[in-house]
Amino acid sequence: MAIPRLLEALDFAAVRHSAQRRKGPDAAPYVNHLIEVASLVANVGQVHDVEVLIAAVLHDVLEDTPTTAEEVTERFGPRVCRFVQALSDDKALPRRQRRQIALEELPQAEALVHVIKLADLASNIKLLPPNWTEERKREYMEWSEQAATICSPSCQPLAALYWERAGQTRAKLESGG
Repeated sequence: MAIPRLLEALDFAAVRHSAQRRKGPDAAPYVNHLIEVASLVANVGQVHDVEVLIAAVLHDVLEDTPTTAEEVTERFGPRVCRFVQALSDDKALPRRQRRQIALEELPQAEALVHVIKLADLASNIKLLPPNWTEERKREYMEWSEQAATICSPSCQPLAALYWERAGQTRAKLESGG
């Protein structure tokens, strides 16, 4: 029963995010990011709880699409929805305020939320959007490092991957690349 539920979540996410592309140079379909996050949670984080993997796939669905928490609860259950809500920003707020709120709320989040967040950060940090200004890239680096510091004790293998990728990205930024 676990695999069909996970595939249903992948299909749901692919449909909901179908108009989105990643901000990288290849403008990859957004669903690629969602698959990578779930894969990192399972393969690096060694989490095989299907509801956690579903939440990893759906982690951006509330903030980036018109999907409601009620829909997520109805289709995937209250636990999945709780994880997704914990990982979602209120896009009505300015970016700096959203990031500050995330840093304030992350310490109280459960460990499995931290695991998904680390996978998300590791995915995001490996290639920052080329159209971002240097200042925005540096601000994102600083914020993501703060978030990763909070989440790191919950999953050392994902933390190690994040810090490796962050180091590579920071080195590129410092070299002007």
